Amino acid sequence: MIGRPLFAPRRARRAPRATRREGRSFFASRVCLMACLVVALPAIATQKVIGDEPPDANAAVMPLLRQYATGDLPDRMVALMAMRELGPVAWPAVPVLVEALEDPVMGIRKAAAGALGGIGPAAASAVPALTAALSDPHRFVRSWAAMALDEIGPMARSATGALLRMLEGDRENRRGRAWCASALAKVEADPDLAVPALLRALREDPSEEVRSVAVLSLEHYGREAGCRFAIRGLVDALDDPHWKVRGNAACALPEMGAEASRIASDLARALHDEAPYVRGCAVRALAEVDPGSAATIRAIEGLLDDPDEDVRREAARALGRKDPGATFSGDGSDSLVRPSRAPGRHRG
Repeated sequence: MIGRPLFAPRRARRAPRATRREGRSFFASRVCLMACLVVALPAIATQKVIGDEPPDANAAVMPLLRQYATGDLPDRMVALMAMRELGPVAWPAVPVLVEALEDPVMGIRKAAAGALGGIGPAAASAVPALTAALSDPHRFVRSWAAMALDEIGPMARSATGALLRMLEGDRENRRGRAWCASALAKVEADPDLAVPALLRALREDPSEEVRSVAVLSLEHYGREAGCRFAIRGLVDALDDPHWKVRGNAACALPEMGAEASRIASDLARALHDEAPYVRGCAVRALAEVDPGSAATIRAIEGLLDDPDEDVRREAARALGRKDPGATFSGDGSDSLVRPSRAPGRHRG
């Protein structure tokens, strides 16, 4: 006879009535979301198929605005989530979403910020309200406001000061700081302001997620503005305690243009990193910045016997060999094959 599992109750207890109501409410909310999308999306899809005219934004958004204005809390949340799914087509809802950023319910404020981010640059008029939301009492709202500014892009440059303050001061909000680090590059903040703050985050922030995103933003400034301080920060990140940060730095350095050739020795050091992701990124980076060096070719050839299959594959690809067992000729005819595309980065 099979007995009951150890420590299992004799019979399952029904969930408390309040919990059952919340479950039904959540299920109903998801059904409402699907219904709203069913109503709104055909109008958009039909116009995209028929011609090149932009979709009728009012036809898509008005049912959601009515639901937001007249529904209960779950219905209002669903309407805001549906607006985010509509993307730029939901631009007529921007004034309502700006007002929603001051709603007493935290979930409404967070969802409104998310909807504005989904609308993107068409929500540029909401930048002052989103900037103010970076000081919201709840960290979720602050995070989503930073994300929205990131998605709006250069038209949100006026939020630079608030993003810098949140990056350096919001110590309890790891995700929010990461979005701020990303947004500084996306809004094209002044390098004289953004790069020092990103370098401090790269050196001092306790979260590897924030440091990883700081690397990606420093890559932007090193590539676009030719900032040598950004390049030096990426080289220093090759010694970060977390493998994601080290790998992202190795991936980013080849994007530095003419300056990148000066850091080949730093990348060669990363070939011996304990993390396979970092070694693979270093192989690809060296294939871009120092393809003709005999010393580099020999170092990468040593990775053909790496214990990690992906690293072995990257080494063989960089050497232009389908057979990882092929040997280095040593007659000067060998050269590395430049990768056709950059490897993927880890956001954190």
